[in-house]
Amino acid sequence: MEDLQETPVDVEVTDGRVLVRAGGIVVIERIGDPAARKHVPIGTRDRRHLTMLVDGVPAVLRPRAGRYTRGSYKVRAIHDGAEYLLRPKDPETSRLHRDGFRLGDFKIVDGVVRVDWEPDARITAKATDLAIGYALAAAFGTGANFFLVMLLDLLGHMPD
Repeated sequence: MEDLQETPVDVEVTDGRVLVRAGGIVVIERIGDPAARKHVPIGTRDRRHLTMLVDGVPAVLRPRAGRYTRGSYKVRAIHDGAEYLLRPKDPETSRLHRDGFRLGDFKIVDGVVRVDWEPDARITAKATDLAIGYALAAAFGTGANFFLVMLLDLLGHMPD
């Protein structure tokens, strides 16, 4: 298995499109004309307005709505018989799983996607996992606040 720490990663984010090259090519693209949501890097979490290709092959992309609970920020992708899950771990970090196996933690720092791989993942993961993880993190962001923090933030923005 390749050493994921040594795999070069190129992430391009444009309006409505994320392209990742990392031993493979993953493209997530916004299609149609959904109302853009500023807090979602790709602009929408509506699966009807999103496509995902992994090395030119369509993948199933199932983002949740991303509203009130941390769990609502989960994103599922299915490619080549494997199910990927990117789910918030804390306010800044999301964890990537493949078929229930934890691969690593993704975080966006100053607009750059970073990953800390699980020690065992360096042995079992492949470059496709790397590319999918980077693409999901770049397209949907990482982390999510607890519900109470979101509620307090919302209340703090209400007019007097």
